[in-house]
Amino acid sequence: MFANLFKKTSTREVPQQIYGSLMAQARSEFLYRDFGVPDTVMGRFDMLAMHVYLVARRLRAEEGGIFETLNQDVFDLFVSDVERALRELGIGDTTVPKRKKKMVRSFYGQIEDFDGPIGEKNFKKLSQAVQKRYLQDVEAGDSDALAAHMLEIEENLASQSTSDLLKGEIKFT
Repeated sequence: MFANLFKKTSTREVPQQIYGSLMAQARSEFLYRDFGVPDTVMGRFDMLAMHVYLVARRLRAEEGGIFETLNQDVFDLFVSDVERALRELGIGDTTVPKRKKKMVRSFYGQIEDFDGPIGEKNFKKLSQAVQKRYLQDVEAGDSDALAAHMLEIEENLASQSTSDLLKGEIKFT
C-alpha cells in the first residue's frame, strides 16, 4: 500500500538536464551552416523536435516504467517550451492551442517518417524523408549529410549506458 509513496521516480532535474542538452544541440550552428537547415523559428523547432525524437527513440528502447516516465517528462518539457515560444512570438491566446497542436502533430509525423528508415538503417529512405520534412524549400540543403548525422546520433545514443541516461547525461558527438 505504501510502496508507491516511496517509489523512486524521475526527478524534475533529470528531464530538465536532458531537455537542456537537446536545446543546446538543436542550436548548434553547424546544423544551419553545414546542412542548410533554415535558421528560422520553424527550422529551429524542427531541429529541436528531431533531437527530442531521437532521444525518445532511445528511451523507448529500454524496458521499465522509469524510462517511460523520463521520456514523457522530456516530451512534456518540449510541449511546454513550444507553448512558451509561441507566446513569446506574440501569438494570441486563442491561437496558441491550435498552433501548438499543429507543431506537436508535426513532431509525431517524424516518428512516421523516420522510425522505419532509422530502424532499417536505410540511408536512402532516411535522406529522402529528411529532404521532404526539413529541406524541401531549401536549395542548398544537404539531406544526405543531415541523414548521416541522424544515424550517427542514433548510434551514439544506443551506445550510452542506461545509468547515464537516468542521470540525465546525454552526450552528442
